[in-house]
Amino acid sequence: MYDSTPEVTPAILECLSQLSLTEHMIESVRHSVLKTLQATRPQHLAVVTRFILTGTQPAIAYQVISDMREKINLPGDCVGVGSSSSSKSHTKTNNEEADYELLLFNTIKMATLSQKYLTTAWLKAIQDVGNVGSVRPLDLLLLLLLHDAVPSQRHPIESMIRNKIRAGLLSDAMLGHIFTTHTTVLRENFDPLKKIASLLLRSPEPVVSGTGVTLYRLSFLHLGKYSRQEVVLGLLRHLGDTSNARTAALSLLATLTHNHTQAIAPFTIFIKGSLDSVEDVCSGEMRRVVDVVSMLVYSSPTHAALQDELIILVRKQLSHTDLRYKHLGVLNAAFAVKNMVKVDDNNTTTSTTNTSGLLNTSVLKEAENLLHLVLSSTCQHPTASALFMDEMASITLRDGLNARIQEWVCEKMTDDFQERFVCDYQGNTEPHNTLLPLVSCWNLTDNDTESEQTNIILNLGPLVLQDELLKNTPNVNKTQLVCLTPQFRLLRMLESRLHDGDLTNIDALLGCPVYAPPNSTWTNFTQLTKPQQHAALSCLFHTLNWFREVINAFVTQKDPDLKAKVYQRLQNVIEIQDLLLEHLPHCTSYTPSLATFHLDTSPSTTTTGAGVAAAYTINLHPAKKPKKGRKPNVTKGKKGKKGKDVVSETTQVLPSQSNTQLAPVIPTQPTTQTTTKKGSTNTEVVVGTLEPGSLRPFLRELHLDVFCLLFRKLALHTDVTNEGLLTLPQAEFLLTDLNFKLAHVFGSGTKRISPFTPDKSYGCTHLDVFTGGEVAQRAHQFLKPICVHLEQINAFFQIMIADNDGVLDADNMFTNTTQPLITLNTQLFNTLYLFFSWSGLQQEENTDILNAILRTVAKKLEGSEAVKTMGIEELTWSVCRYVSNFQPSVMSLTTATTLSTTLTALAALPHHQDLNATVVDVIEAVLKRDWYTTGGERDKGATYNQHVNTLLKEYLRLSKDPLKCLENLCSVAVEEFLAATGRDPYSHTFPTLNKGTLSIYHRIILSFLVSGTKKSLSSLTNTNTEDRYNRLLVWNSAIKILHTTINILKTHNSKNLLASCLKYGRMFLDVFVRCGMPLLDSCLRGHNQDVVILLKSLQASTRILQHVCTHSKVTQDTSLTTHVPPLKKCLEMLVFRVKAMLAVNNCTNAFWMGTLKNRDLHGHEILSQSMREDDDEDEDDDNEDNDVNDGQSDVELDDDDDGGGGDGDDRQTTSSQHSQHNDDKSTDYSSSF
Repeated sequence: MYDSTPEVTPAILECLSQLSLTEHMIESVRHSVLKTLQATRPQHLAVVTRFILTGTQPAIAYQVISDMREKINLPGDCVGVGSSSSSKSHTKTNNEEADYELLLFNTIKMATLSQKYLTTAWLKAIQDVGNVGSVRPLDLLLLLLLHDAVPSQRHPIESMIRNKIRAGLLSDAMLGHIFTTHTTVLRENFDPLKKIASLLLRSPEPVVSGTGVTLYRLSFLHLGKYSRQEVVLGLLRHLGDTSNARTAALSLLATLTHNHTQAIAPFTIFIKGSLDSVEDVCSGEMRRVVDVVSMLVYSSPTHAALQDELIILVRKQLSHTDLRYKHLGVLNAAFAVKNMVKVDDNNTTTSTTNTSGLLNTSVLKEAENLLHLVLSSTCQHPTASALFMDEMASITLRDGLNARIQEWVCEKMTDDFQERFVCDYQGNTEPHNTLLPLVSCWNLTDNDTESEQTNIILNLGPLVLQDELLKNTPNVNKTQLVCLTPQFRLLRMLESRLHDGDLTNIDALLGCPVYAPPNSTWTNFTQLTKPQQHAALSCLFHTLNWFREVINAFVTQKDPDLKAKVYQRLQNVIEIQDLLLEHLPHCTSYTPSLATFHLDTSPSTTTTGAGVAAAYTINLHPAKKPKKGRKPNVTKGKKGKKGKDVVSETTQVLPSQSNTQLAPVIPTQPTTQTTTKKGSTNTEVVVGTLEPGSLRPFLRELHLDVFCLLFRKLALHTDVTNEGLLTLPQAEFLLTDLNFKLAHVFGSGTKRISPFTPDKSYGCTHLDVFTGGEVAQRAHQFLKPICVHLEQINAFFQIMIADNDGVLDADNMFTNTTQPLITLNTQLFNTLYLFFSWSGLQQEENTDILNAILRTVAKKLEGSEAVKTMGIEELTWSVCRYVSNFQPSVMSLTTATTLSTTLTALAALPHHQDLNATVVDVIEAVLKRDWYTTGGERDKGATYNQHVNTLLKEYLRLSKDPLKCLENLCSVAVEEFLAATGRDPYSHTFPTLNKGTLSIYHRIILSFLVSGTKKSLSSLTNTNTEDRYNRLLVWNSAIKILHTTINILKTHNSKNLLASCLKYGRMFLDVFVRCGMPLLDSCLRGHNQDVVILLKSLQASTRILQHVCTHSKVTQDTSLTTHVPPLKKCLEMLVFRVKAMLAVNNCTNAFWMGTLKNRDLHGHEILSQSMREDDDEDEDDDNEDNDVNDGQSDVELDDDDDGGGGDGDDRQTTSSQHSQHNDDKSTDYSSSF
């Protein structure tokens, strides 16, 4: 009747629960109900669940709940991830199913409150889910329910959620599906959901914090008005958290404001209150708050009073003498002008206050007056003026301004720019200066004698020298040189808006020359005075920033002559940057002016100069040691350590003038004095080196449009200077900056970010005005030239490998010609990785972007026509095959690791079932290959080890059968390494296993042994005899792997190896006791010899583990001894559990237990113990002999935790008491799982 008439299921189960049935009959009925649980109707789920959970014994709770978790089908789970049913015809049905779902979770909640062991079983079942395909919405919903219902389990639940996020099991796509289909349950459990979202957002790990942001965003969109208010208040409370949490909260608040303005408008009064605390945050966070408040205040006519308050606040801030408040007023004014009068798609004026012509004109007049106020208030403060121009340029770039305001601002900016920075060029007439000679430099119009472009020149040098001469003169107005690039950026943005992208009116600035010091200045740079050096370096910095901004402006122009000049300016940028890197170390007292005006000027850093100095300092690498015979006249130190201290001690921050931005100085370096034969002293400056990234705070930001320059064909040789080719330095320069920007926008790794670390993401201020999706939409076009360059470089290396008959370390493989190509190849793969690893690709709103990115790359393999009809899974499979084809031609392990991580990023996307196998094959090929440095020597070192660690983890994580891979590594790689001889032994099959990487292989094999064993066991779901034997074989393989890895300690016993054995050996034994021993209980009678052999093999490993414990105590190494107590506990539990197994099978006489001796790692007995325990030694030997003769497992017991205190008889008695006392407890514990 139960099977044939589902309508009476509740009545049948209710009747059965009231009958006095035997335990065996109840188990039989429960088993039958579990079989049909998957097909149970939604309205019956609560009744069926209550029947199954009621009376479930602790011994079988884990297995029952694991089956329930797999078979319960929640309403909506049949709908694919990322989609939902919104048809009105199903509204009533959906509401009923939501009620049934809520009733189901209430039933589970009541059951867990009445039986605490059910909570443990539920958490264990959810924790054991290890792959994305096995994750179900039920998991997260139950975690929320238990988090609220069982306070004692809150910390473990929070830890479990974080671990699943790190493992990629709780993706944004899965969360979106849960919020779409299970709204009612989430609404009922909103309090624990809000707590978990807040906890995750505060995490220092970007990937965990990003999930917290996703929970807040989905709660706002799906859970109703009350939840919206709580989300807004929760985000505002995060303004008092660390910088990372504030940034994440404000970014989400800005996104919700831009995309859902009307939904968040009712909470404007709450958000406006955040302006009271905005002065305590950094400039980037300040900008987001001001943007959100301004948009909401001007979003509705009902906010007229708030608009007046905002204007009054702006006027107060602009008139403030503190530059920090003036900067805040500039930001408020810029966004107020933007939102006063918005621009629609037809470029017509739309007033937010009224649509009548009269009011429209008055609003425009008010905006114009506000602009006048800003310009007049900042005329004596160049940095505030530059900040305003940059903000207006960013607003124009993203949203545009009213046409009338654009024309007015453009006209004023053009007149001011010509008056300040441009002058007529009179041929060979050069300006006269007493500090430095100045000449016309970098002119691109010399051959165009008839053009008017040769009649102007940028008056940069004289302005720099004027500032240098007036530097120490008080109460003298400085030049507005700092406004040069921001003003030009605003000017070109307005010109582009007004003339549909045409910059003909200002194209003379692209090729015009610049007044700068002549080349002789750099030849004799060290002979110049300090003021002359400072002036010369300032000229270089300002010229470099000018050229970078010119490239930003004209890179979008289609004229071939302008395009050619842009490439020439790019080459000028590289040359000037090289000059700076060469000469800056010679002038350590020089202070460059900042080129980005959004850097942190909050009180927390401006009052303590050390914070800004750490954030905005040009870092010099330590200088090389002087040649032999030259004694440096500096403080003595050991192994260069003092040299590093000297650098840090000599790094200082100059006092700020008029409370302006604090600027860094270059760390000074020690000098070396050498005494000649005649007794004279010769002072030689020990100069360090600079990294290009150290200059980033002092350089103007390149826009995304600049990377269109990558579309040129690549010149493979560094000596090629043909026109129309992209040289290797140019390609490397562009890719370095592109990858930096993509990492800033897309990067969301698991690396923790310290709340005390200053934000070093400068160089992306203008990029931050766009969301991640908008950046991806604009930047995915660059994947086409990226793929072209990849094919070109790898074809070059394929030809070289073929010419050398496959020899990878030939003389011509690593030369000055190939080294830049290897570096460039790595950067190209890194670009692909940054695109595919972006977590936003898994969000439903970015599906079109994902398709566009995949199609751009897949076209290179499948063709343009074929990709049009492909789905996402097919496209991902094609991209995977395309990228994996480059593996044989990569020349460095760094490149191969980047290629492999790109493939693993693809594996996180919806993919074909064979993709993981392809990725595993590629990584295995990388691990089986010899790798060499650029000098042709075998690669090694810390970076090499880090790459091997990454590759090996991904190899085992993506493997379909990790246990088989581990067995292959142990039987082949490890055995070959142990058999190898020589100074640097290594495995011939896996050359990446060598003396330096042994600890990495050892640790990763042990760490994946537990998860690999669980994964192999999970594929065996039946309970028949054949399946039990297969499970026994799985445990046999796992124990062999354990024995092989632990046996390494006999010949190699470094601290890292010992720590891995102690930590992961305990984890394996714990799993074996919980999951393996119940299997042995049922297999002992049918497979007696197999069970005995398995236990003996395990005992060989536990003996070595016991020796490691003794060694740790003897050496008193705290990093090792912390693992000893839990390991010894597991060893004792194993002994007790074996005794329980024998008792279950009525063969307790086969159990012998003696006292194990303390031995060192080599098996030698510790003499101090043998002197006290001669009698116990004889008894122990006799027991071992009897065990072997009886053919039973010779189980031994470990020493006490105190390392062998007391006599043998006392320990034996204690052991027996422990055995008898814990017999039932041990049996119950093991059978519960």
